Amino acid sequence: MKAEIIAVGSELLLGEIANTNAQYLSEWLASAGIDVHYHTVVGDNRERMQETFRQAQQRADLLVITGGLGPTEDDLTKEVLADLLGRDLVLDQAAYERIEGFLKTRQREMTINERKQALIIDGATVLRNDAGLAPGMSVQTEHHQYIVLPGVPREMKQILKDHFSHLFGQETIRSRTLRFFGIGESALNDRLETLIKEATNPSVAPYAELAEVRLRLTAKALDQQEADRMLDELEQHVLAEVGMYFYGYGETSLPEVVLKRYQEAGLTLSLAESLTGGAVASGLVDVSGASQVLRGSAVVYDDAAKQAVLSVPEDLLREHTAVSKEVAIAMAEGARELYQSDIAVALTGEAGPTSNSGKVVGTVYCAVADAHGTRIVEWQYPSFDRGMIRLRAVKDTYFLLLKHLEKSSE
Repeated sequence: MKAEIIAVGSELLLGEIANTNAQYLSEWLASAGIDVHYHTVVGDNRERMQETFRQAQQRADLLVITGGLGPTEDDLTKEVLADLLGRDLVLDQAAYERIEGFLKTRQREMTINERKQALIIDGATVLRNDAGLAPGMSVQTEHHQYIVLPGVPREMKQILKDHFSHLFGQETIRSRTLRFFGIGESALNDRLETLIKEATNPSVAPYAELAEVRLRLTAKALDQQEADRMLDELEQHVLAEVGMYFYGYGETSLPEVVLKRYQEAGLTLSLAESLTGGAVASGLVDVSGASQVLRGSAVVYDDAAKQAVLSVPEDLLREHTAVSKEVAIAMAEGARELYQSDIAVALTGEAGPTSNSGKVVGTVYCAVADAHGTRIVEWQYPSFDRGMIRLRAVKDTYFLLLKHLEKSSE
């Protein structure tokens, strides 16, 4: 099924309001396994709306239209679509009574324009609006389905939440999101090219984030059990190809997964941060229950602080500079000793824009110390600015902690 999202409203064209509905609807449709081919915005003009709706009919099976359902003269969506379909507008009694009751609480009589909100296209399925007054509707014709929704984001989302299962027949639609780190969207697509191209039900849709990729798997079936079975099978194929980059499901974040797995393993962490200034610790303590894993964190930006807090030798700093493998190792071992944790991580690097250490801007060293010794890794982010270098180092540290735990348990 091909879909087009049409947002109605001159305020959108003028830039007075951001079209956040389009993003939300695209994700919602993707979760239903429906491909969105076009986003269109049209002003409150009858002729241009007619032209837009006709054009959408030529290139989409599903038209999702938001906006233009209100009580004002320029709210024209229902009238234009009804004319296009050759249908009348009829009064929906339930919507009328809802509007009437709302106005009575404000001691107001219903006007002709307010009554207009209770009109629906003849033959449409009414989508009750529990967050507002104007109902949405679903209209099915021989070749198209039209879903008409209010433009107010809160109302639109409420209708979708309440009526999702009724909009696409009796099929069960199930989605599952897999999260990957350390592989770009292009590289992941290359690894899964055949799977992505050939998978229709269940379908596979990738979404790129900073150093992360989300894969949304969507299955349609007659019941939930069958849909879940289809998703399980597809997930196995995906993880067989890119499982080394997988870290979690849904909206789970890297810090959440780190804390959960370390808690399950009964291990404690401590941190020593220079380059990242406490950002690694901040991400962890944003998660409830972090205190069960995180013993402590030292932000040691100055060389003197590295010596005083973590016992980094002065001659080591003088010989190798603060941005070095040797100092990162000493910081990690110092943090582990200071906080008496099972594992300690230390970060130092050159975030720029100029280098004070002689190292190339974007050079980062991360050390992980445990009872078996200390491991050091070097990352290079030559094309990133200061903020992105630090942000990427934070995320890479979380993923390194996950991989360190996996390696330790082998």
